[in-house]
Amino acid sequence: MLYIFLYFNYSVASGDADTNSLIIWTRIDAYSKAEVIYEISEDSLFNKMIKSGKTITDSSRDWTVKVLIDGLEPGKTYFYRFKYKDKYSPIGKTKTLPRETDHFRIALLSCQHFSENYFWAYKYLINDSVDIILFLGDFIYEFNVYRNPRRADPTLPAQDLETYRSKYKIAHSDTFLKLALSRIPIYVIWDDHEVMNDYAGKTIRYYNPKKLYDAYKAFFEYIPIRDNDSFRIYRSFKVGNLIDILLIDGRQYRDEMACRPTFNPKDNCYKVAFSEGRTMLGKEQKIWLINNLKNSKSIWKLIGNNVMFMDLFKDNKPLNVDQWDGYYFEKMEILKNIKDIKNVIFGTGDTHVFYFGEVIYDKKTIAYEIITAGVSSPSGLKVLSDTILRQNPH
Repeated sequence: MLYIFLYFNYSVASGDADTNSLIIWTRIDAYSKAEVIYEISEDSLFNKMIKSGKTITDSSRDWTVKVLIDGLEPGKTYFYRFKYKDKYSPIGKTKTLPRETDHFRIALLSCQHFSENYFWAYKYLINDSVDIILFLGDFIYEFNVYRNPRRADPTLPAQDLETYRSKYKIAHSDTFLKLALSRIPIYVIWDDHEVMNDYAGKTIRYYNPKKLYDAYKAFFEYIPIRDNDSFRIYRSFKVGNLIDILLIDGRQYRDEMACRPTFNPKDNCYKVAFSEGRTMLGKEQKIWLINNLKNSKSIWKLIGNNVMFMDLFKDNKPLNVDQWDGYYFEKMEILKNIKDIKNVIFGTGDTHVFYFGEVIYDKKTIAYEIITAGVSSPSGLKVLSDTILRQNPH
């Protein structure tokens, strides 16, 4: 049976849950300032409602609605819904993080280009007992597929606030995404395509600050992330004493690429890539990351990361300087500081291919990396060549 929810074409979502609070999100179809009611309940019939309130949305945030719900209990399931005029949204289901647990299931996702394919991955998450989704970048793509798209995208390539918003709306229109995000809390970081391919924050902030602002504003409008005044997305969450989740921002604060093109670059590019002082994270975030890892008491430390961290070399030179190999000195500085910390895992997107490998420092394995394939974005190659694999045995 097909249910039509008037005013709520993009369903509902929740995210950034901790032990006693979380974000709930929706977007309404309206054309003027609108008052929206939200309700939180311990049961799906809303007989045990614990919170309700009103919020205002308008064109300044493209009629998106985002509410921080606090005062919740750890590790507990809640149901939520919105009401506009006399119509209710679909009912969402969400859950706070537990204070104590010995098991926790995390889905790693990244790279969903609407035109390339349907978002089938979400279909299988719905009934797979997943506790949370970590989305590791490229929630949207700023460009359209011009040759043989699997489905039509009527929106324009993203250049300004309205066109970035359109890309989020088309992503949120996917049926499987809507179903999954209405049932599973999501935690999102960005990579490059939320703005433009292979961009460096410090560079674009200089030559096109409005484009960067518009892209980041649209992200914060359409993602259930906690708002702040500086578009900061690096943040941490604690799953009892089992996992510390550290989400990092590898775009906003990074220096310009060592060279372009970034893949299989010219021979002299590695000199810039290896040079001291280059940063992907910026000083403040780098210190934050190292200190959080050093101070962690949890069994596992999971870093939500946008581009490959482990080495990927060809003839002893970086194969892709958009990745951490393009900021090699900073990478080595981080590894030097965390080399004695056990159970560090990097969860990464970007490549559109599944990889699992070792993070090496001083000829020793000190961490591991899990790289997830794209939700719909295709890979340019099925596997790395035998030559590249032999040169990267980790």
